Amino acid sequence: MCKIAIGIATFLLAALYALCRLLPQRRRIVCISRQSDSAPVDFRLIKDYCERRDPPWDVVILAKQLRNPVTYLIEMIRQVYYVATSRAVVLDSYCIVVGLLHDRIRVPVVQIWHSLGNMKRFGYTAFGTDEGHFEATARLMHMHEGYDAIATSSLSFADEFAAAFNADKDTLFEAPLPRVDLLLDEQHRARQREAILTAYPQLRGRETIVYCPTFRKQPAANEAEAAAALIDAVDFDRFNFVYKPHPVSKQVIDDPRVITVPGGQFDALFAADVIISDYSTVIYEAGLLNIPVYLYAYDWDTYREKRGLTIDFENDVPALFTGDPRAIVEAIEGGTFDHGAFQAFVRHNIALPSRGTCTEQLCGRILALAEKPAN
Repeated sequence: MCKIAIGIATFLLAALYALCRLLPQRRRIVCISRQSDSAPVDFRLIKDYCERRDPPWDVVILAKQLRNPVTYLIEMIRQVYYVATSRAVVLDSYCIVVGLLHDRIRVPVVQIWHSLGNMKRFGYTAFGTDEGHFEATARLMHMHEGYDAIATSSLSFADEFAAAFNADKDTLFEAPLPRVDLLLDEQHRARQREAILTAYPQLRGRETIVYCPTFRKQPAANEAEAAAALIDAVDFDRFNFVYKPHPVSKQVIDDPRVITVPGGQFDALFAADVIISDYSTVIYEAGLLNIPVYLYAYDWDTYREKRGLTIDFENDVPALFTGDPRAIVEAIEGGTFDHGAFQAFVRHNIALPSRGTCTEQLCGRILALAEKPAN
């Protein structure tokens, strides 16, 4: 039944795509995301850069999460129109329309993925894990097929990235995400920090610990207890405790001592003096901000079984890795963090361009593909 439904959907999308191909092609790039309902910062930076070119490129951002399959059909129709009438397509996640039309799309498709660095198996390398997709469904949906180029923040993990996308390594090119530029911009960091302190004035006067756990498709049985133990270990006369939830996580920390700063208008990382995470690529962002990182691995034994990993957290990451919340707080209070070792780790996974910005480097590759004659 699933195979028949996907076949019908593919036929209808292909027919719509063929009709839209009859319309004039615009000097335009379309960026498509299922990560959120608002324009991702990487897409906004791409749009700003391309529209300032001479001559400028129009950039349309289509961002919508798949919550309701019926209403998402309308979004898919929009996607088909823009894919058919633009000069290039940029994705930061899997796109159903691109997957199903993979062999019909006549303009370059660039996948920039949404995470910095690499640490977990995903896509084709996550089949068979509790956190991965079903292989049969993924192959029916042509997951991650049809890409002309795939950006990676470092070619040091080219093998793992190529395997995750089931792609040839020649498809990969080194280009960290545009948001890296913001993390490295001291003036931007200062403005963002002040904006957060203005919105949350109770954060002034003490150092701020930001807790940002990764998303777990299946939350750990001890998730609530672990968060409570971590909070109880904090000296609130000395520290603020901010919870930065993952964009798609349903975890709620209901404690009056905790300030939750959801994503959207603010990025709590800019207010952080210390970051506590676990198995999240946010640790690379913390490294670019030069903020100490501590890893709270309260469910390590079960998580590593559910989710395949590409790095050895216990040995490869030069940061305290423990399930003991008191050990983490004691390390924070003692200031025991090796900035030099952590910076070397981050630079291995985020290869900064030798000249120009990350946005310029990525957009240069996208525009070079877009400027080629369409098939």
